[in-house]
Amino acid sequence: MITFSIIKKFEDKLRSATPLKERIEHAKFRLQTQYERLEQTYSRIKQRDKDLFQKCLASQLSNDNAHARIYANECAEIRKIAKVVLGSQLALERVILRLETVADFGTIYAEIAPVMGIVKETRSKIAGIVPQVASELDEVNSILGDLTAEAGEVSESSIPTQATDVDAKKILEETGLIAEEKLRDHFEELPSLLDHPTARVSESATPNNGNDTKFESLEDRVYRYAKEHTSFNISSCADELGKSPDDIRNAIDKLRDNGKIQIE
Repeated sequence: MITFSIIKKFEDKLRSATPLKERIEHAKFRLQTQYERLEQTYSRIKQRDKDLFQKCLASQLSNDNAHARIYANECAEIRKIAKVVLGSQLALERVILRLETVADFGTIYAEIAPVMGIVKETRSKIAGIVPQVASELDEVNSILGDLTAEAGEVSESSIPTQATDVDAKKILEETGLIAEEKLRDHFEELPSLLDHPTARVSESATPNNGNDTKFESLEDRVYRYAKEHTSFNISSCADELGKSPDDIRNAIDKLRDNGKIQIE
């Protein structure tokens, strides 16, 4: 009877017989396949957004603001998914380029350890959107882990995961920012009437009346902006206050919950 340990040793021997560069090329190929799968997913997302955007405009032209808002909100949710998918694409592109460098010039552990962190974080982000890609990324990370271990440069237990995680998150932050810029080019801006709710200041509410606005809370600053503008626009408010649209939306929600403004 062949024991599991004998089988594992045999499999390990087969792996070690494969040239290192060839195995890196194999990992690259599998990553490229997932990159292309994400590209296809992103194309479907763009088409779905385009269809909903047209329905949104049609509803607005028909003065059917209720349906227009529904379509606009769905577009907004789709674009959040698009950002994750595009950011994951860009991250995998960075990994593929790094592996090309490793194959030609690099030391295995020094170059692949951060790559494993990127693949791991990307896998977590994409798992709920494209599970097949997440599963394949698990397999690729296993291959990369074997490469570092077999190179004899480091044992699995001595990998400084905190350092590699920091490197990975830094790269993913960069790819996230690039993805956000690209989204502006790939998607049409939603109609301001739909993308931004109308905020009406409650007459009974009293904002921070201090003369020094330096220490005002964001809610107070948004409240003051709403009082000073007859038409409330989240993007314009965000630009004027130097905050992100999401920060402004959160502030509006808090002001609404406190009864200071009413959303129409």
